[in-house]
Amino acid sequence: MTVMNGLYLHIPFCVKKCSYCDFYSVPYTRPLAERFIGALETEIGLRSHFFPDGHGSVSTLFFGGGTPSLLAPGTIASILDSIRDGFSVDGGAEITLETNPGTLTPGKAEALLAAGVTRFSIGVQSFERDELVLLDRIHTAEEAEAAVKAVRDAGCRNIGIDLIFGLPGQTAARWRNTLEKALLLEPDHISAYALTWDSGTVLGRAILGGTRPAPREERVADMFMAADTILGAAGYRHYEVSNYAKPGHVCAHNLLYWQGGQYLGLGPSAHSFSGNRRSWNISDVSRYIDVLSQHQLPMEGGETLAEEERRLERLALALRTDTGAGLDLIPASSPVLERLSAENLGSLRNGRFVLSAAGFLLADEIALLLSEEDKKSRTG
Repeated sequence: MTVMNGLYLHIPFCVKKCSYCDFYSVPYTRPLAERFIGALETEIGLRSHFFPDGHGSVSTLFFGGGTPSLLAPGTIASILDSIRDGFSVDGGAEITLETNPGTLTPGKAEALLAAGVTRFSIGVQSFERDELVLLDRIHTAEEAEAAVKAVRDAGCRNIGIDLIFGLPGQTAARWRNTLEKALLLEPDHISAYALTWDSGTVLGRAILGGTRPAPREERVADMFMAADTILGAAGYRHYEVSNYAKPGHVCAHNLLYWQGGQYLGLGPSAHSFSGNRRSWNISDVSRYIDVLSQHQLPMEGGETLAEEERRLERLALALRTDTGAGLDLIPASSPVLERLSAENLGSLRNGRFVLSAAGFLLADEIALLLSEEDKKSRTG
């Protein structure tokens, strides 16, 4: 069996910080970006032996951020050349670029495809004007539509769009309108994420401080189920809790994460995983650049997962997908499985336990329940 490996490249620049985002990013300036690209290419060289010999080539690359589409197509091409110099990359590798609609033109879309990008993940988030303002997005709904069309007209045949639901004050009708407008664009892939909020984001602090209403759990759950129904009826496979794809358009990079594959993260704050070892980079672009100027790895920390921790993680990730978890992770005679099946939260299929759409809503809690049950059965 061929081992699949992924590369994630964190491009930490944005025009401005979105109110809901807790990913590491800084304002874009050309001088800082140029220094960062030099450091990134140094890290690529230093990390070129990350994947053990004989353990497969790189099959997916993902430019995330931040806003990777702020970079010039020639810069993306240069980074990809450095990667090919340092790693064995599959000829048909999936190469995804996260894209903000406010940073894309038809000419840039064509140039990015020519540079080697094979898949676009476009951060639409909403088609409602006031929701885009709430989220501090730099684009309008019309610009989002134009971006999808530009990428399609440029010849891309693998386009994903991201949407967010469960916003403060968002109604079911508004969410349905966003889904219907998304379907009119005929994307190949749709990610529909429930808003997560805490003190680490501007919007989260507003909710905690009472200046924005907290999304009600039952309303968020109803929106999740509405997406499952509407997108399913339109021919999209609900293949992971937050992700839907037309046939042949599942995101290989994200699937690699959920299937427990190996991945190397490059750039500030990026995470890597191999075997049972996880590590992460410095979350500061200036320190990242300084450390690499000394030809040292920019690692902030790491951890080795114990066997039980790794098993729980494999279970939790597998339950998030529509192929479910194998019975090597769950006893087939589990009373918890019987209860979940009786409550229509999941079922056994071909020797695997697969959650229903309603079960997806409770995927993390179900993984913990099953893990605790297994722990008790092992200790008698």
